[in-house]
Amino acid sequence: MSSQGFGLSIDERRRLLAANAAAAQFFRRELLRATTEWPLEYLKAHGAESVLSTESPWRVGYAPQAASNLVDHLQQQGFGHGTMARAGLLDWSEHGDAVDRHRDKLMLVAHDRRSSVVGFVGIGPDGVARSATTVTPVHRPANVLVGAVEQRGLLAGGAVPVIVDEPVDAIAVSRAGVQAGGQWAGIPVCSGGLSTAQANMLRQFSTSDKVVVVLAGSEAERNQSAGYLLDLAFFFDKVRAVALPPGESLAGLAQESGANRVHDLLLTSRPLMTYRASGRGFVALRSADLDPPGPGPGL
Repeated sequence: MSSQGFGLSIDERRRLLAANAAAAQFFRRELLRATTEWPLEYLKAHGAESVLSTESPWRVGYAPQAASNLVDHLQQQGFGHGTMARAGLLDWSEHGDAVDRHRDKLMLVAHDRRSSVVGFVGIGPDGVARSATTVTPVHRPANVLVGAVEQRGLLAGGAVPVIVDEPVDAIAVSRAGVQAGGQWAGIPVCSGGLSTAQANMLRQFSTSDKVVVVLAGSEAERNQSAGYLLDLAFFFDKVRAVALPPGESLAGLAQESGANRVHDLLLTSRPLMTYRASGRGFVALRSADLDPPGPGPGL
């Protein structure tokens, strides 16, 4: 019996998922005992050092720089090279040696709609977050989410999902949400944009009928974020937006002014209208306000 159209048996799928789950545990362990300076400095510089606590819901990890630490670890747990390669965890060196595909990166777990660990998003020393796992029999970048499973309790309790680009901004939103009684849950898209499948997944995890999109970065990045409207509108009744001043981030705002300032800013969200780029910046289409009109007096 095959699974997901890849000619993958159920047992093979389970084995690939088990390999990814074991890798996630390995990366987490490596971060908690890391001595490499830049990952720890990066987290502290962005106010995300809370993920270093064993109590943190964010299971951020670190893929060490050595050539085959993960491969050796997984072999000791009984996983073969073929399984590791199909799971997107192994590459072959020019000399034919099995080596780790992910090296010297902070690692965030990507889950599918069943909450299975299917891949990873990596942050390198350049600070850029991008999908680290290519297409595999269990992973497609457009069909996974980072942060939803980690914040399942918040989302189930009515927290409003807040879509941001950077993982450190999502962590800042989550911290503000917890301090505000569970009001917000940060969901990073990690430079990959938001697909219809991801919007649908987010709705399945959420009990709130509202979602907030944070517009930040360059004009092109803001236009991309504003473009999430149409997909989100299929699944959420209220699609809202918050625009940050150029050069600012939620993580930076939280560091400078505290989590309460992030909370206050998110409270100012307004209906997200479709935007298109023009020579004058953003042009809003007035008919795109998706929030229904409020009831009139006495209704």
